[in-house]
Amino acid sequence: MDYTLKRSKRRKTVAVKIAQQQLTVYAPHYVSQQHIHEWLLSKESWINAQLNKQSQQAETRQFPMRSGNCKLFAETLVINFIKDTKTQWQQDPSTGALTLSLSARVKNKQGNYQHLLESFLHSQLESYIEMRVSDYCQQMGEALPALIRIQIYKRRWGSCNRKRELTFNLHLASAPTWVIDYVIVHELAHLKYLNHSMQFWHHVAKFYPEYKKASDWLKDQGASLQWVFE
Repeated sequence: MDYTLKRSKRRKTVAVKIAQQQLTVYAPHYVSQQHIHEWLLSKESWINAQLNKQSQQAETRQFPMRSGNCKLFAETLVINFIKDTKTQWQQDPSTGALTLSLSARVKNKQGNYQHLLESFLHSQLESYIEMRVSDYCQQMGEALPALIRIQIYKRRWGSCNRKRELTFNLHLASAPTWVIDYVIVHELAHLKYLNHSMQFWHHVAKFYPEYKKASDWLKDQGASLQWVFE
């Protein structure tokens, strides 16, 4: 048991103080170390209970929320935060509510809740994009891309390279699906035209006539596509 020992000539008895999850023992100058050790062992259950209580209070102050919400495909997603035996996310099939569960042993609660949320949004966006890429490839007479990736970008919504690899911004998970479709068509069009020429935009317009509306939406609303627990 780790503790700080403070002796005093004026003190007549042994006492303990627990503050900020730290244990301090106050003892008379003449009391032996062995006696202090035995005294602490007799109080071990009470001391551990107090330390655990303070630990839980500290976690509550760090991350006080038990519920919150964010956007999934522009719809409000209710999120519940709980402690459990496993660290995982689960979505209720009837209500759509998302539960983020963390093991009690996890220390960085807020960071790990954020990681779980990103993992969930990644899975939802990936499933949607893969489905729509397949649909649009058939419409556009295009072979499927070599690879589809999802990651967080700061200044772009998607990218396409000469290897036929497409990457999409994870923040799109909070956008309306009609906006996501525009980004998909935009990147698929780059498989034919790896530039922003007039031919490229004609190709986009052919398969997504309202591309200007979607592009303007991203310019105006794109900054709001972030996951802040409200």
